[in-house]
Amino acid sequence: MHLLIIGGSDAGISAALRAKECAPWFRVTVMVSDSFPNYSICGLPFLLSGEVTDWRTLAHRTIEEIESAGIHLLLNHRAIRIDSTKKLVTVMVNEQSSSPIEYDKLIIATGAVSVQPLIEGLALPGAFSTASTAKRPPGGLLR
Repeated sequence: MHLLIIGGSDAGISAALRAKECAPWFRVTVMVSDSFPNYSICGLPFLLSGEVTDWRTLAHRTIEEIESAGIHLLLNHRAIRIDSTKKLVTVMVNEQSSSPIEYDKLIIATGAVSVQPLIEGLALPGAFSTASTAKRPPGGLLR
């Protein structure tokens, strides 16, 4: 049984660890779009304030810790298409095309992208939002 998890932040890694705990015979693969699995984006304010001095400490677990739990990591892999009928996920690796990955069970744990309201000055230096690819709501300000 192959469990493929798209998303390597808290939800994806937690799902992978729980799957290995409940069904250690599962082959569990976590696909991460960057090189930083289990990275705590919630800790960024502490890094920006200087309270945390090393960004690497924002990871809850190291790659080695995750892999030692029997979880296979696919770093720098981005899902671009899911064919749920054939149970295939087409991925891009480092912005290059790749062959599809087969799965028996699929968990999508990619998180969310926050909405960035139209606020004057939000694009000025020193202003930060919670999402690098934030979307503006249609029609302007949130109601």
